[in-house]
Amino acid sequence: MTDRTDHTHNLPDDIRTAVGALLERLRIDYPDMSRFTVVSMTGRGRDFLHHLIHTRIGGLLPTILSFDDYRNRRLAEATGRIAVTEDEALLRFHSLRCREKGLFPPPADTQRLLSFLTATVEHSVGIRELRNLDRIGPEQLERLDRLFATMESFRSLLAAEGRFYPPLEEARFADLAPGENELFAGLPLMTPVNQRFFSRVRHDRRFIDAPLFGPHMPAEPPEYETALSLVRRIGVAERRDAGEGLNFTELAERSALPALLAGEIDLFLRSSHSDEGQLIIVLLDETLAFYLWELLFRPLGGRVNFVPWLPFAHFAAAHRLRNAIRGGARLADLRRDLVSELSARWHALDEADRAAFEGAIALCDELTRLRPLMGDGWSTLAEHLVAAKKLHLRGKRSAPIQVVGMGDAIGIPYERAVILPMNSGIFPRKPFRGPYLNLIHLPRIHRTRFEADDLALRQFLSFGHTAHIVAVYDQAEGTAPSSHFAFLSTEFGKKPVKRRMAPEPFGTPTGIPAIENSDELSGQLRLYTWSFSSLSLIFTCPYRFILQGIQKVTPPPCFEEEEHANLLIGDFLHRFFAKLKDHHPAVERWPSLFEALWESDVHLRAKLPDHAVRKAIARSYLADIAAWEREPEKRLLFSDEVAAAELDLSASFGDGRYRIGGRIDRLQRHDGRLLIADLKYKEKRSYSEKAVLADRVEATDAFDERFQLLIYAYLALRGAAATSGPLEAAHLFLRPKARGDYAGWLPEAELAGCDTTMARIAQRLDRALGAERFIPNYRAHDCPYCPYKALCLRPDLYRAGGRPW
Repeated sequence: MTDRTDHTHNLPDDIRTAVGALLERLRIDYPDMSRFTVVSMTGRGRDFLHHLIHTRIGGLLPTILSFDDYRNRRLAEATGRIAVTEDEALLRFHSLRCREKGLFPPPADTQRLLSFLTATVEHSVGIRELRNLDRIGPEQLERLDRLFATMESFRSLLAAEGRFYPPLEEARFADLAPGENELFAGLPLMTPVNQRFFSRVRHDRRFIDAPLFGPHMPAEPPEYETALSLVRRIGVAERRDAGEGLNFTELAERSALPALLAGEIDLFLRSSHSDEGQLIIVLLDETLAFYLWELLFRPLGGRVNFVPWLPFAHFAAAHRLRNAIRGGARLADLRRDLVSELSARWHALDEADRAAFEGAIALCDELTRLRPLMGDGWSTLAEHLVAAKKLHLRGKRSAPIQVVGMGDAIGIPYERAVILPMNSGIFPRKPFRGPYLNLIHLPRIHRTRFEADDLALRQFLSFGHTAHIVAVYDQAEGTAPSSHFAFLSTEFGKKPVKRRMAPEPFGTPTGIPAIENSDELSGQLRLYTWSFSSLSLIFTCPYRFILQGIQKVTPPPCFEEEEHANLLIGDFLHRFFAKLKDHHPAVERWPSLFEALWESDVHLRAKLPDHAVRKAIARSYLADIAAWEREPEKRLLFSDEVAAAELDLSASFGDGRYRIGGRIDRLQRHDGRLLIADLKYKEKRSYSEKAVLADRVEATDAFDERFQLLIYAYLALRGAAATSGPLEAAHLFLRPKARGDYAGWLPEAELAGCDTTMARIAQRLDRALGAERFIPNYRAHDCPYCPYKALCLRPDLYRAGGRPW
């Protein structure tokens, strides 16, 4: 490897990549290469291989397959049967277990057993060999016999239907020979079956990169596991080099991984490199994929190609699919909604969210197709498939930053690579550990996988300029560098650098933020149509009003509260009473309408897990009020004289300087007067009659609900809704504490002084809008619950709890 400062893209003259040799072979038949089949033996490198052939040669391309797809195709040709997918195999195997056991085992248990069986077949481990192993008792052997018998029954059932599950038919693949026009790039996992097939591939059709070994690797294969044993055994070329561009780092905590990657990305993007130069980040632990995608790579947009799988279950589309499964909704309806939303929001969604929508749509189709196989356990099995699904993003292979897994990037010369984290249990990967099969029992499985991983790493290192290998030693998390990390650093004579990337100490922000009152902002405020809620905001916290009402700033999701149950029920009751005005007598007919509307409200039922209990509580409150209003002269809430409901009104105030609007819940006749009624699904609150509203206009910490009734009265008087007759206004509280006490009346004196109070409100609004700047009011009544408190630098934002004053 050359020095890091060498920014040329070409490798030294004596290094010839396998993909380069493959491209040269295909160019002989350019432009029509369709007679060839090119197989990526590393499996996951198929997409990169396709990209290279397409961009470097073009023309009529050969068929390009992953090794798994190639093997499935050959087995299908040999058996005359159809391969089943992994999900379908799981469901069919689970159905067989249910019939044999007479009960419904957890799908995850079936998945583990199927993985165990495929691992034994892959490595040619039979029941006879397992019987001869130590530490397996009679009871375990009896269970193993049953399990292998189940596997044979499963294979027979599939064969009877003209199907097969490829991992269980690997033994047949060993007897097949490669075709005349088939070319093979890379090496597969060298199991006994794959090794027999590989031995039949002619040398001129093999394209394998020479792995890189350091100067301190012994000349002959040592007794311990290493890729050197594998390459000598199968006759692959090797390369020795001092590894000038290699360096090793040991981080002190896992949280430093994104910081180190951010530094590498920043340095690479700022440095002068060739147009084709790429930074390749090899993520050895793909459980970190979603964490790093969200934290680091998503904001990079088109400058990154993110290859590792992302868990589907973390995305909103997966939650919607899971909720539909649990709620028994029709998947066809959900699919239609997802397609419509994806089409409408395509340009607003990022790459991962688009992939999640597409994955959910595809999974709706797959679950519908496979539903006959799931039987009575459909919901549980469907949720398991949702949880197990992975997403594959489709980025640009030409992006300057490539994030891949080991084996994804094959034969691509790169300028810089970062390989991390090389920790114990992560690299080399642990082989399958099941209830009967582990390293103690079958060390050859460990050796096979170790050699394959070591070879893939060394092949990757052989065609790059510089590489940074990173491990983490975090005592608190119980993680440590793998022995392979120490072995490589010794082999290349590079001492690991121990680094502690401590974050900057956290400090609470100081100072009070402010929004300057510009001419443009002042003009917007003068034209604004005010309401009770917006006046409450501008008077109690001008800073929040500007953010929320004018600038339309959306608070971060972590500060958004879930919709409170009482708010949801309150919204429902407003809709209910708006419809009830046309059902006379309301006091008699309300129960049936309440029942029908509640049961048909899908949104309400979805948002309230305990909707049945909430329904009973709300119904009991209404029943109590209905019982008190049996006599016609007492009817208030269940009145049959409702003239209008959900009435929108607006008017000017302050001598025409401002405009105000509002929606009145009900206008009804009551005792010969026109009553303005506002419904509240909460307990009645009492106010002192001495507290005149006109004197409360200047209160800075709250703008109480009586102003709402006064504003509604003002709107009714200024509009056509009110006649010259007497007017009254009241809140109707739908959760009464005492019998008959559920109305909060606005005093007649307040109604009489309505114009005076509105004039004072206009005067205060003049002063509020004339301020040079708008600042937060930390003493406002709703400040502790405000979703914008992270933006206003509230002093006690990070306190453990309690009001600061």
